[in-house]
Amino acid sequence: MTQCDRREVTQVVLEHARQMAQQCGARTLVVCADVFTSPQELKERLAGKEEGKTVIVTRDAAAFQDILTEQIRTIEVPAVDLTRMGQIKMAILLGTSHNVLGQGDRLVCLSGVPRSDDMDTVLFTEVSEEFEMFAARGGAEIRKHANPEVFERVLDIAVELGQEGREGKPVGAIFVIGDIERVKEFSEPLMLNPLQGHSESHRNILSPGLRETVKELSSLDGAFLIRDDGVVDAAGMFLRSVIPGSELPHGLGARHRSAAGITAATDATAITVSESTGTVTVFRGGRIIIEIEKPRPIGSLAPEPKELLYKGGSGEGKGPRNRGRGSRESRKKLSESTKE
Repeated sequence: MTQCDRREVTQVVLEHARQMAQQCGARTLVVCADVFTSPQELKERLAGKEEGKTVIVTRDAAAFQDILTEQIRTIEVPAVDLTRMGQIKMAILLGTSHNVLGQGDRLVCLSGVPRSDDMDTVLFTEVSEEFEMFAARGGAEIRKHANPEVFERVLDIAVELGQEGREGKPVGAIFVIGDIERVKEFSEPLMLNPLQGHSESHRNILSPGLRETVKELSSLDGAFLIRDDGVVDAAGMFLRSVIPGSELPHGLGARHRSAAGITAATDATAITVSESTGTVTVFRGGRIIIEIEKPRPIGSLAPEPKELLYKGGSGEGKGPRNRGRGSRESRKKLSESTKE
């Protein structure tokens, strides 16, 4: 038996994935296009293979516009490197929020190392399946209570912050989207609102000019509150604990507990960025819908999770590792919240 070269291996994986889809009753093949250095190579591999639906996950949806049909769709993801599972998780979350994928869909997903030209991972899953990667109905609930375009833009910013930090330093953040009036009942400012006085058009998260402003403000303590239409209502907001700890998922740090608590008490969706690990977590209804991990070099040690060591409100604590961020008043409020 002769050994296949790497290009042939990718073709074999693709063919077996199609067979797997047929045998498992999966109607959709999800292909992470960023595995290939050239969009043309993937186009050639998909040419004439339109049985069932194919969803192409890519950083550049425009590159595949010429081959789109009823059976071939695209999902655009943030322009950052993700782990193999991160690519698939992002595709499912954005696919459900845009109604490209639906509850109950069976998927065969193909992934690999970005720009390696090697498909080396095949995963079968069902969108409604209850497991760590995707909580049942989570994407549909997000679509119902938040503008998908707004959710996608915030998720995009969060993933970039998790991957790149700010000015070479890791940052943590929390974004709360939707049900803004109800959320305000459980929050209070830690500082003067840095966005107050600006027009709504300039404060809209969909405005290209606001992207860098939000990234810059992410180094401040507190949460961003974002309306359904994308207008950032406030930044630097303290989220009060409104749900008993026993009712929240176990093992959460302060920022994540705040996100879980506010989404349990309201119809909002929350997205957190861990300063310690760069992991992006989406909360809905007090539960974790999805976690997207930051890729790490093989053999590197996982960073010590500060969220579990230092308590606080919507931040990750006020211990010495936080470099003294935040005012004395904000630290006092955060300290008081831990005694409740």
